[in-house]
Amino acid sequence: MTEPLFVMSHDSFGTRGFPWAYDVVSGLHLVKICHKCDPEGRRIFEPQGVVRVLLERAKGTRWPDVLGSAWSLMIVSGRVLKDWKRAGIGVFPHEKVEIVEPLPKRLEKVPPPDYYWLDGKRMFGAKMDFEASGFCGMHFCPSCGRQDHDVDATYDRQNDGRTWPMAIVGSSWNGSHVFTVDLSSATFFCTEAVVECARRNKHTNFCFVPAERAASSTEGIKYLR
Repeated sequence: MTEPLFVMSHDSFGTRGFPWAYDVVSGLHLVKICHKCDPEGRRIFEPQGVVRVLLERAKGTRWPDVLGSAWSLMIVSGRVLKDWKRAGIGVFPHEKVEIVEPLPKRLEKVPPPDYYWLDGKRMFGAKMDFEASGFCGMHFCPSCGRQDHDVDATYDRQNDGRTWPMAIVGSSWNGSHVFTVDLSSATFFCTEAVVECARRNKHTNFCFVPAERAASSTEGIKYLR
């Protein structure tokens, strides 16, 4: 597979001036309690329908196109969705995000754009090559599907001085420009077309990390010139 891929997320940790969603008020639903991977019962929550979020009051001077979230939600503006559709990138499953007042202090008089969360669970597009990506002891719960791995061994391996990719099994990719993988429905990949669209339309607060180094680095490319 020769198509350049990127791991796509927000850049709220590397860029100053954007608000941060620190809590989800509603929209997370208990979908399962798994006793297979946790004898005491692992409670599994998933976003469904409209999600309402609270923002930090002291953080944010301008509204971004990608809103960072403590709950690993991929939240994008309506402008992003329209630009993706116009560019032929695609139309992807999404639901409304409502911002609960109070707004950040320096944005109280600036209406936020329409925001939407991408439903990564419905956007599965490829299988991860966990061995090539440096994961150790990867396994999945046969009941709930939760992935687990040896965190310490994986950290040591992915930080051993080599550059580790976030590799996918090429033959498993469905060709989508934006997709998730079996590592997590919150791990988004995208093609170069998405990066070019963000650059052309000046979408703010995206983080695009080239997949060939994404397991050992979280530093995104400078896509806005």
